[in-house]
Amino acid sequence: MMLLNAGTPAPAAGNTPDFARGRTWLRRAVMTGVAVGLVAGLAACGAPRQPGTYLLDDLDEDKMLPDAGWEELRTQLPPVPTRTDTLPIEPMSVRQNRTFDFGIDPRSVGVAPGGIVRYTLYQVSDRGAETASYESIRCRSKEWRPVATLRKGTGWERPYQEAWRPIDNDSVQQVLRNGVFCTGGGPAAVRPQDLVYRLRNWTRYADATAPDLFR
Repeated sequence: MMLLNAGTPAPAAGNTPDFARGRTWLRRAVMTGVAVGLVAGLAACGAPRQPGTYLLDDLDEDKMLPDAGWEELRTQLPPVPTRTDTLPIEPMSVRQNRTFDFGIDPRSVGVAPGGIVRYTLYQVSDRGAETASYESIRCRSKEWRPVATLRKGTGWERPYQEAWRPIDNDSVQQVLRNGVFCTGGGPAAVRPQDLVYRLRNWTRYADATAPDLFR
């Protein structure tokens, strides 16, 4: 115990040696924590992103990657559909003059690098003729191309014309690209099941008549 002479004022609580040492230690701890946080943050910023995460910036970088070729995709083709496998969809113009029934096989829906969505389109004419094609849509460039066509009794075959082509107005591809499978210049979702949900509710999401400014 410290003895004080009469008349000698006691040191203030904040001026004792123990208090000063504690305050210095606390200041050093805080500065050390800040420095460690800054170093960790800078390291995280400089670390390369892992591919395949499909973050928004990854999608921006990947939107114009080339589509896979036939030799690669021929081993990844979806099941051959029947009419009962498909979910109905229709272009806007067909509502007044129906000559074909259209459907998308939900088992075939998927997202690929390059901002591409793939699906199987099934068509039945008013005379009963049935055709099917496995297709890619590139959301950003508003293009589509056939990946494979279905030949009855044979199965999937390589199409004669597989180049990218502009999406026509009043087509099923336009409905799919404008709000159902694509939005904001990229796929509307990453998970196939989310795209299938939009397909099941396509009239809610389709925006085929909206001006390009708002797509």
